[in-house]
Amino acid sequence: MIHIQRPVTGQRGFTLLEMLIAMAVFAVMSLVAYQGLRAVLTADHVTREQAQRLADLQVTLSVLERDLAQVVDVTVRDEFGDPLPPLRLRAGGEHQLLELVRGGAGGEQRLRRTAWQITERGLERRLWPGVDIVDVQSMRVRPFADLVDEQQQLGMDSSFQFVVRTASGLERVDAWPLPDADPEAGGLPMAVELVLDIPGLGEVRRLMPVGL
Repeated sequence: MIHIQRPVTGQRGFTLLEMLIAMAVFAVMSLVAYQGLRAVLTADHVTREQAQRLADLQVTLSVLERDLAQVVDVTVRDEFGDPLPPLRLRAGGEHQLLELVRGGAGGEQRLRRTAWQITERGLERRLWPGVDIVDVQSMRVRPFADLVDEQQQLGMDSSFQFVVRTASGLERVDAWPLPDADPEAGGLPMAVELVLDIPGLGEVRRLMPVGL
């Protein structure tokens, strides 16, 4: 008796349409995964930048607070020999410049003139070798903290303010010395408040006592 073996027809390969569908699904899943990874990396980069700016801001505020705590109430002279108060906010110009005379300089020169300026991107510190401005070129500038991106700048509300005691209590004023004050009379405000309007962080305020 002769048996005829029939071909097995239950096994077959993928069709072209099935392959195209599988490739399309894989491409979509890969795109979703890539977008998610890129979002995570971007968020991590932004977080690191913000953390670095906050660290730079904290260091800057610590140095500024130390300078203000070391302010000495002594009358000094400018390059023309005119008297200057130990602390003043220079009027005019685009940026506010807070000048002060502080102790703790070390070496033979125990006092030093220092200034802090609010710039478009952050703060910078200026140093002179002594207290009297004899040689304007001897001043050194040290940028302390860039608090914004290159395409950004600090808000218009960034400023120095002064806390003074009056007959009616404590008040904030935006100028020092007070109008019509005698530069040789001396006297210091109780505190200086730094206001920084930082894009992405909002308004940062720091109250720092003067001449402790």
